Amino acid sequence: WFMTFSDEIFRVLKPSGTLWVIGSYHNIFRVGRVLQDLGYWILNDVIWVKANPMPNFRGVRFTNAHETLIWCKPSAEAKGYTFNYHEMKLENGGKQMRSDWRFALCTGAERVRGDNGAKLHPTQKPLSLLERVVRASSAPGQVVLDPFAGVATTAVAAVRNGRQFIAIEQEPTYVAAARERLSQEQSEPPRLAHSA
Repeated sequence: WFMTFSDEIFRVLKPSGTLWVIGSYHNIFRVGRVLQDLGYWILNDVIWVKANPMPNFRGVRFTNAHETLIWCKPSAEAKGYTFNYHEMKLENGGKQMRSDWRFALCTGAERVRGDNGAKLHPTQKPLSLLERVVRASSAPGQVVLDPFAGVATTAVAAVRNGRQFIAIEQEPTYVAAARERLSQEQSEPPRLAHSA
């Protein structure tokens, strides 16, 4: 699925921009290889340690207690990307921010739910995780693009941290939820592209 969109992502990413991809063991290693094959330069892999992982009820493997984030720039030669080192250090009590981040799964009031009360998006990420990504690698006023917006958690993180956003989503149910969620965050109507 990533190959389908990678050319367009590369086309619109500024030479000084960076790309974050989040995934689990099901896909992140393939995505990482594709990114490297396309010439992207990996700056870091960050481990999201889930403070409250879902248990493995069948007892046939370890509990999946983390996901991997890949942070990369368009090429090894690319210069001028944003990394707010000092802000991250302040957030970490004056110590250099490590690449293992502990956040709880998205639950409770933060979880976007459908009319039936069930979680609407199966992989909704916690807002605190995406806010850190936004603060670490963009400056106020810059544009954050999420081509797989889901229920707009990245867009909410952008708005709350003074960034602009472009959100793209193809699932109509998620688009409706994202628009509703963003309308509560913004004074002007959300700009969410619906791709068919």
